[in-house]
Amino acid sequence: MAGGLLAPSQAGATPNRLKRKAPDSSDAATTSTPAGEDEAAAGLEEEVEELEREVADLGRRILEHRRDAATRFLDATVSRLAAFRPTACPEVPSEQQSVAGTSHAEAEKDMLEKLKIFKSKTEASIAAMPKVLKKMNECVAQMEKLEQLNVNIHPVFQRKR
Repeated sequence: MAGGLLAPSQAGATPNRLKRKAPDSSDAATTSTPAGEDEAAAGLEEEVEELEREVADLGRRILEHRRDAATRFLDATVSRLAAFRPTACPEVPSEQQSVAGTSHAEAEKDMLEKLKIFKSKTEASIAAMPKVLKKMNECVAQMEKLEQLNVNIHPVFQRKR
């Protein structure tokens, strides 16, 4: 070879990116000074603070999403129910128009009240769902535990199969 030895990166070999070079003694000398250590510690502290802010932000966003999910579900249900509502009769005799207008307004008001009650009951049911699920899981676990026990049950209390 006329040009001498080539480095592995020049010879076409792919460099191993998993291995890191050990710091040179000159680099170690500069980082061992108090100023270098302070800079490294400050950089690490900044990274940690930034990560903590990101985690707090993600936690806040998750809580907002969980709160808003029930409201969005309820609003979607209300809008679908409103879409299925039949339209009012547009043809009303002129003599009864004023009487029908007030009864129609009252009927609309009653329907809105019922819808508000339905909405509040649905919100309460959705809010109670985690508690119900937890209680159901506890009951299932207790039943499985009882099934695993080998206890003689009096024939009066056994089911006929």
